[in-house]
Amino acid sequence: MAELFKELGINLHVIAAQIIGFILLWMLLSKFLFKPVIGLLDARKDEVKATYDAAEAERAKADEYRAEYEKRWAEVEAEARVRIQEAVKDGETSKAQIIAEARGRSEDILRRGQEQLDREREKTVAEMREEVVDIALSAASKLIGESMDDAKHRKLISEYVDKIGVAE
Repeated sequence: MAELFKELGINLHVIAAQIIGFILLWMLLSKFLFKPVIGLLDARKDEVKATYDAAEAERAKADEYRAEYEKRWAEVEAEARVRIQEAVKDGETSKAQIIAEARGRSEDILRRGQEQLDREREKTVAEMREEVVDIALSAASKLIGESMDDAKHRKLISEYVDKIGVAE
């Protein structure tokens, strides 16, 4: 076999030296290159994982803040609705109160107007009685031809007018 290696140009000593050199190179590269590179890769992997975890935590916080914001927004909307309803209720109460006051005032005005009408009517009736008494006295004195005293005539006519007033 040595002859075959010789014919092919293979030197076993060189191959053995190359194998030993390769193993030594591998050991040196492993200790001084591969370990530091693998350490750097592991550090970078840890850094990326930490960044990803931090981003995930920030997203979770953002979701929490958004949920809190939406909850507060709903509470504000609910409070606004309640205040609007209270304002509408207060407005309705004020409206009813204003209407009641207006009705009271109008009824008071109507009552005073009716009282004034009644006084005017009584005054007019009294004035008409006086006129009727005066006309009746004048007519009676012309008919009778003699003059009764004024007090007697007035008494007689007042009784007559009272009778007429009762008949109405």
